[in-house]
Order: sequence, then C-alpha cells, then structure tokens
Amino acid sequence: MAPGWDHHERRRIMDNLRDLRRSRGLAMDALGMLAGCDAATISRIENGKVRASNGTVVRLATTLGVSARRMRRLCDAALPSMADAS
Repeated sequence: MAPGWDHHERRRIMDNLRDLRRSRGLAMDALGMLAGCDAATISRIENGKVRASNGTVVRLATTLGVSARRMRRLCDAALPSMADAS
C-alpha cells in the first residue's frame, strides 16, 4: 500500500477488489477454482493479509477480465504499509 494511505482508503481499495469479483457474479470459491487457487487465498488477498504472487495476479486478472497491471495495483493497495506494522 502507498505510504500515507489511511485505514479508510485501504478499506475502499479492498472493497473495490471484492466488488470487482462480485460484479462478475463470482463467489470466492468460484473465482478461486477458475483462477487456480482456493477461496481462502482469495479471502486473504481481498483482506490484505497476503501479497498475491505474480502468477496469481495474472490468473485473477484473466479470470476477471482486467489487466494484470490493474489487478496488481488492487492487490498491493490492499496490503498494509510497513508503517502500519509498527
């Protein structure tokens, strides 16, 4: 996540990621199955708990019909910054 983003901005980004999935009519388990990962991984990405690998980003982007660049930005923006960890 970009330094200086507050919790509300992070939450908005996470909601955008979730909304993108839902706008395609996909539950976490369905997206995971189509993208080659499990629902728990989708949940962790959407909630900013893990950084998606490049391969996962590409598979999610392809499945959701967006660019890999946009998907990487959404996934990374959901992560807490290093400042949040202290």
